[in-house]
Amino acid sequence: MCNPPEPATEHTPELWGHSASAHRVHGWCADCPGHDLAEETVAWRVRENRRHDAEQAALAASAANRNTVDLAATHDHLCPVCGQEALTVVRVALVGDSGEQRPAGGWAHCTACDATPHPTLEEPDRG
Repeated sequence: MCNPPEPATEHTPELWGHSASAHRVHGWCADCPGHDLAEETVAWRVRENRRHDAEQAALAASAANRNTVDLAATHDHLCPVCGQEALTVVRVALVGDSGEQRPAGGWAHCTACDATPHPTLEEPDRG
């Protein structure tokens, strides 16, 4: 694995090269040996499609149980399994008659390595 660069603050040709964001998410970029731009583009598309699918599933579940359950998904948490910023965290809350929400758990899914580090309805540390 290559060492990711410091994030560029402007687009100038001398700052082009390794992608810090691709290294954070995939662990590699198109500029790394053995990888190319097409592979990185596909990796980004797969990641975004998985994020979209996870968000749509959470929204559909929340809409189906509007009166009693609230689901919220957040993205780009650090995965404890692969170390990439690709963990989607879903928080489950029960909604009482007064509208008050009480945490009921949650789960997490990594779109990079398919890990489910919190599969038992345990809300992971968001640190």
